[in-house]
Amino acid sequence: MPGEHFVNEVDTIYRATGRQLWASFYAFCGDAERSSDALQESFLRLQQQDLSAIRDPRSWLRRVGRNWLRDAARKTKRSALSEAYLPDCPDSRASASLSCERSETIETVRNALNHLCEPDRLALSLRYGMKWPASRIAETLGTTPSAIDMRLCRARHRLREVLLQMQPDFALSAL
Repeated sequence: MPGEHFVNEVDTIYRATGRQLWASFYAFCGDAERSSDALQESFLRLQQQDLSAIRDPRSWLRRVGRNWLRDAARKTKRSALSEAYLPDCPDSRASASLSCERSETIETVRNALNHLCEPDRLALSLRYGMKWPASRIAETLGTTPSAIDMRLCRARHRLREVLLQMQPDFALSAL
Protein backbone atom coordinates (compact mmCIF):
# COMPACT_ATOMS: atom_id res chain seq x y z
CA MET A 1 0.00 0.00 0.00
CA PRO A 2 1.47 3.39 -0.93
CA GLY A 3 2.57 5.68 1.85
CA GLU A 4 1.06 9.08 2.59
CA HIS A 5 3.98 10.83 0.89
CA PHE A 6 3.32 8.85 -2.30
CA VAL A 7 -0.41 9.73 -2.24
CA ASN A 8 0.42 13.41 -1.72
CA GLU A 9 2.86 13.33 -4.62
CA VAL A 10 0.30 11.78 -6.99
CA ASP A 11 -2.30 14.31 -5.80
CA THR A 12 0.14 17.15 -6.49
CA ILE A 13 0.80 15.81 -9.99
CA TYR A 14 -2.94 15.50 -10.60
CA ARG A 15 -3.62 19.08 -9.48
CA ALA A 16 -0.78 20.40 -11.65
CA THR A 17 -1.50 18.43 -14.82
CA GLY A 18 -5.01 16.97 -14.69
CA ARG A 19 -6.83 19.66 -16.66
CA GLN A 20 -4.17 19.94 -19.31
CA LEU A 21 -3.99 16.18 -19.75
CA TRP A 22 -7.76 15.92 -20.04
CA ALA A 23 -7.76 18.65 -22.69
CA SER A 24 -5.01 16.85 -24.58
CA PHE A 25 -6.97 13.58 -24.47
CA TYR A 26 -10.09 15.42 -25.63
CA ALA A 27 -8.23 16.88 -28.59
CA PHE A 28 -7.03 13.39 -29.44
CA CYS A 29 -10.38 11.58 -29.29
CA GLY A 30 -13.08 14.29 -29.38
CA ASP A 31 -15.09 12.66 -26.58
CA ALA A 32 -15.32 14.22 -23.11
CA GLU A 33 -16.28 10.98 -21.37
CA ARG A 34 -13.49 8.97 -22.99
CA SER A 35 -11.05 11.75 -22.08
CA SER A 36 -12.09 11.49 -18.45
CA ASP A 37 -11.70 7.72 -18.58
CA ALA A 38 -8.21 8.06 -20.09
CA LEU A 39 -7.22 10.53 -17.38
CA GLN A 40 -8.50 8.23 -14.66
CA GLU A 41 -6.77 5.20 -16.17
CA SER A 42 -3.50 7.13 -16.50
CA PHE A 43 -3.47 8.12 -12.84
CA LEU A 44 -4.53 4.65 -11.74
CA ARG A 45 -1.52 3.22 -13.57
CA LEU A 46 0.71 5.95 -12.13
CA GLN A 47 -0.24 4.83 -8.63
CA GLN A 48 0.99 1.34 -9.52
CA GLN A 49 4.42 2.64 -10.58
CA ASP A 50 7.57 3.62 -8.76
CA LEU A 51 7.47 7.42 -9.08
CA SER A 52 11.22 7.74 -8.64
CA ALA A 53 11.69 5.80 -11.89
CA ILE A 54 9.57 8.26 -13.89
CA ARG A 55 11.52 11.34 -14.98
CA ASP A 56 8.62 13.35 -16.38
CA PRO A 57 5.26 12.25 -14.90
CA ARG A 58 3.23 14.53 -17.20
CA SER A 59 4.73 13.03 -20.36
CA TRP A 60 4.41 9.54 -18.93
CA LEU A 61 0.73 10.12 -18.09
CA ARG A 62 0.08 11.60 -21.53
CA ARG A 63 1.63 8.60 -23.26
CA VAL A 64 -0.33 6.15 -21.08
CA GLY A 65 -3.61 8.00 -21.71
CA ARG A 66 -3.11 8.16 -25.47
CA ASN A 67 -2.21 4.47 -25.59
CA TRP A 68 -5.32 3.69 -23.58
CA LEU A 69 -7.45 5.72 -26.01
CA ARG A 70 -5.90 3.89 -28.99
CA ASP A 71 -6.51 0.52 -27.37
CA ALA A 72 -10.10 1.44 -26.53
CA ALA A 73 -10.67 2.59 -30.11
CA ARG A 74 -9.25 -0.67 -31.48
CA LYS A 75 -11.46 -2.71 -29.18
CA THR A 76 -14.55 -0.96 -30.45
CA LYS A 77 -13.21 -0.96 -34.02
CA ARG A 78 -13.43 2.80 -34.19
CA SER A 79 -10.79 5.32 -35.06
CA ALA A 80 -9.52 7.33 -32.08
CA LEU A 81 -10.85 10.40 -33.86
CA SER A 82 -14.15 8.97 -35.06
CA GLU A 83 -16.14 10.82 -32.43
CA ALA A 84 -17.47 14.07 -33.76
CA TYR A 85 -15.49 17.25 -33.34
CA LEU A 86 -18.54 18.70 -35.00
CA PRO A 87 -22.02 17.50 -34.11
CA ASP A 88 -23.70 15.40 -36.76
CA CYS A 89 -27.34 16.36 -36.22
CA PRO A 90 -29.06 16.71 -39.57
CA ASP A 91 -32.08 18.99 -39.56
CA SER A 92 -35.23 16.90 -39.89
CA ARG A 93 -36.61 19.47 -42.34
CA ALA A 94 -33.54 19.30 -44.57
CA SER A 95 -33.75 17.33 -47.74
CA ALA A 96 -31.79 14.12 -48.10
CA SER A 97 -29.30 15.77 -50.45
CA LEU A 98 -28.62 18.62 -48.03
CA SER A 99 -28.18 16.15 -45.20
CA CYS A 100 -25.75 14.11 -47.28
CA GLU A 101 -23.85 17.25 -48.29
CA ARG A 102 -23.60 18.32 -44.66
CA SER A 103 -22.28 14.89 -43.66
CA GLU A 104 -19.63 15.10 -46.37
CA THR A 105 -18.63 18.57 -45.19
CA ILE A 106 -18.30 17.38 -41.60
CA GLU A 107 -16.20 14.39 -42.68
CA THR A 108 -13.95 16.66 -44.75
CA VAL A 109 -13.42 18.97 -41.78
CA ARG A 110 -12.69 16.00 -39.49
CA ASN A 111 -10.08 14.74 -41.94
CA ALA A 112 -8.53 18.20 -42.16
CA LEU A 113 -8.36 18.40 -38.36
CA ASN A 114 -6.35 15.16 -38.39
CA HIS A 115 -3.69 16.96 -40.48
CA LEU A 116 -3.19 19.75 -37.93
CA CYS A 117 -0.64 19.65 -35.14
CA GLU A 118 -1.92 18.70 -31.71
CA PRO A 119 -1.86 22.25 -30.22
CA ASP A 120 -4.03 23.49 -33.11
CA ARG A 121 -6.45 20.55 -32.79
CA LEU A 122 -6.57 21.07 -29.04
CA ALA A 123 -7.36 24.76 -29.30
CA LEU A 124 -10.00 24.28 -32.00
CA SER A 125 -11.67 21.33 -30.30
CA LEU A 126 -11.90 23.05 -26.93
CA ARG A 127 -13.20 26.27 -28.48
CA TYR A 128 -15.65 24.89 -31.01
CA GLY A 129 -16.26 21.33 -29.82
CA MET A 130 -16.63 22.12 -26.13
CA LYS A 131 -17.64 25.77 -26.67
CA TRP A 132 -15.10 26.94 -24.08
CA PRO A 133 -14.19 30.64 -23.98
CA ALA A 134 -10.56 31.61 -24.46
CA SER A 135 -10.23 32.38 -20.74
CA ARG A 136 -11.14 28.82 -19.74
CA ILE A 137 -8.86 27.30 -22.38
CA ALA A 138 -6.04 29.55 -21.19
CA GLU A 139 -6.59 28.53 -17.57
CA THR A 140 -6.59 24.84 -18.52
CA LEU A 141 -3.46 25.09 -20.64
CA GLY A 142 -1.61 27.46 -18.33
CA THR A 143 -1.37 30.41 -20.70
CA THR A 144 -3.13 33.71 -21.36
CA PRO A 145 -6.42 34.33 -23.18
CA SER A 146 -4.62 36.51 -25.73
CA ALA A 147 -2.21 33.64 -26.49
CA ILE A 148 -5.21 31.35 -26.98
CA ASP A 149 -6.88 33.88 -29.28
CA MET A 150 -3.69 34.02 -31.35
CA ARG A 151 -3.46 30.21 -31.39
CA LEU A 152 -7.09 29.98 -32.55
CA CYS A 153 -6.55 32.54 -35.29
CA ARG A 154 -3.50 30.69 -36.59
CA ALA A 155 -5.19 27.29 -36.23
CA ARG A 156 -8.22 28.46 -38.22
CA HIS A 157 -5.88 29.76 -40.92
CA ARG A 158 -3.99 26.44 -41.04
CA LEU A 159 -7.28 24.52 -41.09
CA ARG A 160 -8.42 26.61 -44.05
CA GLU A 161 -5.15 25.89 -45.88
CA VAL A 162 -5.49 22.15 -45.26
CA LEU A 163 -9.11 22.18 -46.42
CA LEU A 164 -8.19 24.00 -49.62
CA GLN A 165 -5.31 21.59 -50.26
CA MET A 166 -7.60 18.61 -49.75
CA GLN A 167 -10.39 20.05 -51.91
CA PRO A 168 -9.49 23.20 -53.86
CA ASP A 169 -13.18 23.86 -54.56
CA PHE A 170 -14.22 23.36 -50.92
CA ALA A 171 -16.91 25.87 -49.97
CA LEU A 172 -15.59 27.44 -46.78
CA SER A 173 -18.90 29.23 -46.41
CA ALA A 174 -20.42 25.82 -45.59
CA LEU A 175 -18.74 26.04 -42.23
